[in-house]
Amino acid sequence: MRQQFVDKENIQHVIDGLNKLYEHMVNTNTVDADDIKNFMEPYFEEAGYREKSIKSKIKSNKHKIKNDIKNDVKNILIIHDSGIGDFIITSATIREIRRIFPKSHITLLISQFLFAMAEGCPYVDKIVIYNCYLQKYKDFFDFYKNSIDIVQHLLRRKFDISFSFGQHPGAFLFSYMTGSKEIIDMHGSIGRFEEDFQSGIIPADFFESLLTFKTNIEGLKNPHDNERYLQILQNYSKVHIQNKKLEIWFNPMDNFLAEVNLRAVDNKKLYAISMGSNMQLTVKRWSPEKYAQLINMILAEEDAMFVILGGANETKDGEIVESLVEKNHIINLTNKINFRQSAAVLNLCDCYIGNDTGMIHAAATLKIPVLSPNCFPVDMEMTPASFPQRYYPYNVPSVIVQPKHALPECKNSKNKRATGCVADRPHCINQITPENMFQAFKHLQKQIAKNATEPVFFNL
Repeated sequence: MRQQFVDKENIQHVIDGLNKLYEHMVNTNTVDADDIKNFMEPYFEEAGYREKSIKSKIKSNKHKIKNDIKNDVKNILIIHDSGIGDFIITSATIREIRRIFPKSHITLLISQFLFAMAEGCPYVDKIVIYNCYLQKYKDFFDFYKNSIDIVQHLLRRKFDISFSFGQHPGAFLFSYMTGSKEIIDMHGSIGRFEEDFQSGIIPADFFESLLTFKTNIEGLKNPHDNERYLQILQNYSKVHIQNKKLEIWFNPMDNFLAEVNLRAVDNKKLYAISMGSNMQLTVKRWSPEKYAQLINMILAEEDAMFVILGGANETKDGEIVESLVEKNHIINLTNKINFRQSAAVLNLCDCYIGNDTGMIHAAATLKIPVLSPNCFPVDMEMTPASFPQRYYPYNVPSVIVQPKHALPECKNSKNKRATGCVADRPHCINQITPENMFQAFKHLQKQIAKNATEPVFFNL
């Protein structure tokens, strides 16, 4: 693998340009993509970041990139700014990027809370952590100024390609600031940014204008994010995808801890329960009291064990479930092990029963069947951009339980969201009863017997 580094003087030259551009935008209170490119391109050229682009070298061959083109791609940047479940869904694409560009140096840029999941990835050469959460930024100038500090550590390499899995539009600007020759949007033409940046001053299409490769995949039969990412990679590289399987990377200690924590199971059926949900999307949260009722319904028919998984935010929920179920059927691991270790525990379970959260994708990746309540009402239109279509458990027997009807607040709202339910709290999902979930559990058993891997959207 050939290394390609930039000297300190040229890095500083680019940083000087980015700082001057910042001062200009603040003083004039204007942000324009063409102005940014016109201002910065001379800096990138003078610092040696603008050799002939990779895209211009890729021929129309439908099956492969010629070896010399593969060798020309010396440095690749992968940006991921979202949650753990989203990162798991990128695993197949990261593996395929490595296969397509075997001699390239690959840098992965992630947030601190993803490091435990990413550190075992065998397909990247370097992991760079940013201390901020890109999605929190609402002010363009704050985001730009903070980005300069991170970019400074990345400019040492001349990135030929930047694959942006960003769910924050600023990820495209970040890619541009690194001097990347090619900036690839891994989400494609699907709607993603629900709000304009900086309270409507800067529309999302400003950031999209910085892309060098966009592809229309609206006709894709399967809108799941894994399918979309891989199709975009294939469209860009002209190389057929070989393997769509998702991955999680454990170490021996993860597996050892899982076995230690489950030593009391004693050959019983083991079900994993996870009530976690994105703190910004509590609308997806089904209550711990209802989980306890469901557990007791299952225990009335079979002698099983339930392990409760979750982080610090789920500690109280775990305690509620534990208090409502016979203790000899519960192992409560909330806030006792990290996410990767929880996934190792999940790998020893027979089924996942839980909210639409990162653990649902860990279960699917590990081929653990899934039963999950979902807040998307049946009587609302579900598009390819809707969460249940984009993030269902991939390629594993699964039953997704939906409320039949949108409650008036959501049904009459003009604000359409990918979650279906538009509330900022558990809302439409509260209509799902433990009895509904128990019937869906019975249906899941039939799906498991048939090894049916297409998701079933179940409502009563």
